[in-house]
Amino acid sequence: MKNKNSLNRKAHFLGTKIRNLRKRNRLTMEDLSARCIKVDAESAPSVSYLSMIERGKRIPSEDVLEVIASVFQKEVEWFLDDVPEEDAITPTKGSGGGINGMALEPNFLFSKEILQIAIPEMLSQTGTSGRQFAHLLIQSTRNIIKIISPI
Repeated sequence: MKNKNSLNRKAHFLGTKIRNLRKRNRLTMEDLSARCIKVDAESAPSVSYLSMIERGKRIPSEDVLEVIASVFQKEVEWFLDDVPEEDAITPTKGSGGGINGMALEPNFLFSKEILQIAIPEMLSQTGTSGRQFAHLLIQSTRNIIKIISPI
C-alpha cells in the first residue's frame, strides 16, 4: 500500500464499500466524520471529503483510510479488496436509502429490486425530478431504437 499507483488500482470499489458500510451501520456522513475525529483528529476526513471519497472523486491517503478502517473495525485491505463480504452481496432496502452491497454482474445491476432502490437515491443526489428522469428515459429509448433499426 506504500505505492500511490498501487492504491489507485486497488481502490476501484473503495468509495462504494465505505458508503455501504456507513449506511449499513445507519451513520450519516457527519456521524462518520465525528467518529473519525475521535480516533485521530489530524487525519480525520471532513464531511465534504468523505462525500468525494464515496462518489469516487478522491482516493484517501493511507492515514485517512486507516482512520476510517478503525471506525468500522476493519482491516485497511478489506477496503481495497475487489471481493465483498458474502452478506454485502444481498441488497436490502434501508431506511437511509441505498443498498447493502455492490453490483457484481449485469444481471445483478439491472434487477428490479436494485433499480427500485437505486433510482430514487440517484434522483435525490442529482436533484432530478421524476418527470425529468422519465423524459430522459423516453428520449434515450428513442435514440436506441433509431440506432438499432434505422429507417
